[in-house]
Amino acid sequence: MLKSDSLPVLEPWAKKALQGITFWIGHRHCLYEHYPLGESAFVAELCNLIFAHLDKTKFTLRCEVLYRDLAAELPPEMFGALARADIVISKRSLIKGAEGRPTDIIEVKRGKATKALIHADLRRLAEVQRRTHTCRTFLFVVCESYRPSAFITSEGVSVGGEHAIIDDANACYRVRRTFKAAHAYTNKESGQYACCLEVFDRPPVTPKLRLKKPSATKRRVIRPRPKLKSAGQ
Repeated sequence: MLKSDSLPVLEPWAKKALQGITFWIGHRHCLYEHYPLGESAFVAELCNLIFAHLDKTKFTLRCEVLYRDLAAELPPEMFGALARADIVISKRSLIKGAEGRPTDIIEVKRGKATKALIHADLRRLAEVQRRTHTCRTFLFVVCESYRPSAFITSEGVSVGGEHAIIDDANACYRVRRTFKAAHAYTNKESGQYACCLEVFDRPPVTPKLRLKKPSATKRRVIRPRPKLKSAGQ
């Protein structure tokens, strides 16, 4: 299994955008507690935050990009004719008016979305990565006053290890980072969370269990007790 220090570096724009979205959700929740935010609102705010921290001399950002424009020969049963990626970051082209090569493809999901919907996005991201071989694919799971136990432990940290994607044995995902905003540090169940899941085009690797070597047992040497001399001797 890959160690955390051997994984690709998570870009600063991703970390700043994910931390920023948690604060933004907390602010909106204080104003409109009884009106939950929609997924489209998360996408729009993430676009604003990513664009604010992106090196715009080298990269461009697009929203709602057709998958058919990102990879060729995608399976129609997985990608409809109008299937779109939420956010796409590309290298800026040297040719004026031309689109550069995509480097990052991002889907956004609410934390309370069903497991089937989340894994459908993960399968699509894995398939696109399989076809392109050049871009990284992410699922940003954003939660309003909710801790998604599939990705965040009860301690409020990322679930470790690589995890299988349903109906795709040749791909896996890993929770790269978790960001949080809450009224109090101990209030972990109702905080605002944003998880970064990265998809990899390989089966999940099960960590090997390290068995402890049996410790060498020391033989106990029994020494004869010295005889006590009586007072008359």
